[in-house]
Amino acid sequence: MKKVVLGIISRINKKGKKEYLLINTTKDFGEFTGFYYPPGGHQKKGETEKQTLIREIREELSLTVEPVKKIVETPGDVKEEKDSWWFCKILEGKPKMKIGEIANFGYFTHGQIKKMKIWPATSKFFKKYLL
Repeated sequence: MKKVVLGIISRINKKGKKEYLLINTTKDFGEFTGFYYPPGGHQKKGETEKQTLIREIREELSLTVEPVKKIVETPGDVKEEKDSWWFCKILEGKPKMKIGEIANFGYFTHGQIKKMKIWPATSKFFKKYLL
């Protein structure tokens, strides 16, 4: 079973609304190409979930984060995959795209997320736990 670890990073915008950091990649995911999801990635053998988040978010967005609290584990979008969702806090840096891997990123409000193309597991997670 493969495990994907995802970091929920939020902030309050100038209008006082909560926004969540989402990315999409340059990878071809068939019908889901260009869909958004929280930063994170596949857990490597011997790595803890926290180590995976720290490594992946640094690689993808040049951010240093602290995984604060695990929210839940859910089925992933790919067969034989589990997703672990964590609240994360930015310790250092501002998001910067890794050229060639990340196509786009941004902070989005609940209203924006409801209208976006996001991965099915991400949509289910947001509806159940955050929206």
